[in-house]
Amino acid sequence: MIRKMTVDDIKDVQQIALTSWRYMFGEYIPEEVLIGFIDRTYSDLMLKKQIEKTTVLLAIDPQGLPVGYISYTPIDIDGESEVTALHMLPSHLNSGYEELLLAEALQSLSEAQNVDVYVDERSHDLQAFYVNQGFVLVESIQEEFEGLPVETLHYTLQIKQHAHT
Repeated sequence: MIRKMTVDDIKDVQQIALTSWRYMFGEYIPEEVLIGFIDRTYSDLMLKKQIEKTTVLLAIDPQGLPVGYISYTPIDIDGESEVTALHMLPSHLNSGYEELLLAEALQSLSEAQNVDVYVDERSHDLQAFYVNQGFVLVESIQEEFEGLPVETLHYTLQIKQHAHT
């Protein structure tokens, strides 16, 4: 089942985020840097703001437990939206929940021109997931994450053709 996140889900989302980040980046990002990032980015206040400014959908397993989530921005004036996060508990990776979350998000973004996502270049599984969903690589960006150099890959999915007038 897929449903919108509420403030009652904050602790579950914090746990999913921490578990997912550790699983994906634990060997690349020192634990204290990871914990500091999670504490700031996924604080109660920040998640309440995220619920107000973006759409956050949860994947719920048959036992009624949240196992993953996706967040995305509203369509902007240029007809664009961005998937800002897609995280799953490692125990539920590749079980179809990622596709369900993305499909639900894309359904609500059907009026967008395109949807963008930014992925760490070391996240090979996530890159493959987005490519399999029709996203195409646009560019590679050298950035810093918490003071550490990273390469971020920008993918986009065209939803609607741009109107030519």
